[in-house]
Amino acid sequence: MYSFGIEGFSINAKVDISTDEAQLERQKDTLRIPNRSSNKDLMSAAIIKGGQKPKFYENLSKSLPFTEIKDLTSLAIQNQNAEAVMALLKTNVFAASSALFTNEGASFLSEMESNSQGTTLLNIFFMVRALAPKKYKVLLRQISRNMILKTTLKIAGRGIEKGMKRVRVPYYPGMMEFDLDQTLMNTLEKGSCKCITYRDIVGIERNQLKKNIVLILDTSGSMYGKSLVNAALTTSLLTYTMHKHKFAIILFNSSSMMLKSMNEDISHSPVTKLIDEILDSEAVGFTNIENALKRGLKELETVKGKRKFAVLITDGNYNRGKDPSIIARNFPVLHVVVMPPENKLRYEGLKICRKIAEAGHGKYYPVSDFNDIPETLLHILRSN
Repeated sequence: MYSFGIEGFSINAKVDISTDEAQLERQKDTLRIPNRSSNKDLMSAAIIKGGQKPKFYENLSKSLPFTEIKDLTSLAIQNQNAEAVMALLKTNVFAASSALFTNEGASFLSEMESNSQGTTLLNIFFMVRALAPKKYKVLLRQISRNMILKTTLKIAGRGIEKGMKRVRVPYYPGMMEFDLDQTLMNTLEKGSCKCITYRDIVGIERNQLKKNIVLILDTSGSMYGKSLVNAALTTSLLTYTMHKHKFAIILFNSSSMMLKSMNEDISHSPVTKLIDEILDSEAVGFTNIENALKRGLKELETVKGKRKFAVLITDGNYNRGKDPSIIARNFPVLHVVVMPPENKLRYEGLKICRKIAEAGHGKYYPVSDFNDIPETLLHILRSN
């Protein structure tokens, strides 16, 4: 319990002083609470003022009862404070969601989509979908799908332009590039520059080198659906940027699931269908990286070509199966993107991920935030 005064009043707020003491101190002179103060009063003032991270609101609301959580969620909705809504859902998902499943809540969610608050909106979806009445679940799913597609387009831009092969061909009208050196050589060999034809000009075409990739996504037991948010965004990104290439997507926890196989026509698995499958899946179970890598390797072996690689996205903390670095040795290239662990003390996963990447002849990409994973994947797709 931590006590401090605001304008002469003594307020007791249950907070984690190791993480939020300094932040609360900074609020002393900015929050204004006129009458007898309580945790609810402080929380109300913080919601109205805004500008705080979810953890701040979460710490203030830990001791509040059901009715106060519900009232504060309504206040957060009125003030368009998405961070406070997230925090209140973590504190008491039943109380907060009862305020969210209203006409005001539906308008709030639609407004979040308009404001492109993608990751926060997706986190809210995965937290409340099991409790949502049918009409709100349909709305949430539609908004979440739209948000995933918007976020994908924003991240991907023009796709993966690198990896283009320059091919010399006979020039024809309308070509954008030609090989100046080779054209000059042809002209010199003729001995005259007076009569140059299209046959003397060497044109250049750029052909995209075909890539073959297997994306292996860890969706095991994430408390607030972060692994599924990541799976939805990275799946959408991969499908959008790699539609001219061959790719497979595998989700795993205790076991693995083939979301899309390498030789499956993308027209049979459009991005909206893949997103919907992830939105309907559960982040449960243990973590068996070895099993997922075995399936990924088998899928990669179904295609020919030199440009073959896999990307594993996980926190590395496996609790089923054998050492995954053993099977990783059999991959031509296996890159590892390391998700930030929910328990910050679990650094062992970082070592495991580095070991897997080294064994798989690939690179190791630790990220500090889930929001960085899609852009990291895009970097890998462009550079391989």
